[in-house]
Amino acid sequence: MAVSEVKKEYSALYSYLDYTLHELPAGVLYDTNGANEDNCLELMRCTYRLEQLSKELSEEDASFIEYCRWHYERDPHYLSRQKHFGSYGNYIVKYNGPSRVKA
Repeated sequence: MAVSEVKKEYSALYSYLDYTLHELPAGVLYDTNGANEDNCLELMRCTYRLEQLSKELSEEDASFIEYCRWHYERDPHYLSRQKHFGSYGNYIVKYNGPSRVKA
């Protein structure tokens, strides 16, 4: 794959993953709906692909990838006990999760 194609895929994937998290602390999005467990698995696969592309391009986005993983791994747990937590924002606070990417 040509470098320009890798950059294009990287940019599109980064933008998409950023979009899925722009509603935090309200929750993780998948398209215009809230993500479910299967969607979160797909988003995790996208995160692995982004990490691979970022290494190829020598991009420094480890904080963003870590941020994505925290939410994609934990959102299914929150969804299974949503009534207990009341809101995803409460869940983030309880488990000391990131609500923003660290600079």
